[in-house]
Amino acid sequence: MKISELKQIIKEEVSKALNEIGEGVTPFPFSRSGGSSVDTWAEEMASADRSKNISGQWEELPILTYKFKGDKATYEAKIGGGYSRKVNISFNRKPDNPKPPTYNLIIVIAFDVAGSEKEVITNFGEQFKVLSTVVAITKEVVEEIFKIKWVKLTEIRIAAKLEDAEEGKPIIQSKRGRVYLEYIKKQGASLPGNWATQITNDMFVLRNRE
Repeated sequence: MKISELKQIIKEEVSKALNEIGEGVTPFPFSRSGGSSVDTWAEEMASADRSKNISGQWEELPILTYKFKGDKATYEAKIGGGYSRKVNISFNRKPDNPKPPTYNLIIVIAFDVAGSEKEVITNFGEQFKVLSTVVAITKEVVEEIFKIKWVKLTEIRIAAKLEDAEEGKPIIQSKRGRVYLEYIKKQGASLPGNWATQITNDMFVLRNRE
């Protein structure tokens, strides 16, 4: 089989899977648990000692935790954040222009079956509805972050499972991983801002183009 034929088969499989998922998959209802929130993040960044917060040095923020119940399991999504001071030097900025962001922010989303001591594969036949819920959670968090005008969200990283149980390989190299990537690309278009989607190492990454 030629490489071009193989690529076409893969493309058709991904397209078929996306059609099966559908554009209008309804996420499971979800709720935030724990005391941390985007407001907590804003308060921590606002109170940071800028004299010690050197440009390029990343500081961690408290984990945000969300839970939702699927048809066959209860899931947990955790969102970590890291921020770095952004030094803006502009000799041409007019006084009435908006003040540029003070901090860059990166968030990392990981999700799994609630209560599991280690990563397990979300493989109960509802993985795409789970993914749509994680995307909905991400969208809610991103919209809250975009309201903080002195923070620029530069990257959204979605941590993949270690391995796809169906194919016995890293999920980013599996058929399911390719479908995940295409789904995330489609959903990324609904997020505030302008995002480029790619796979890097063991994560799906959305990078802010602005």
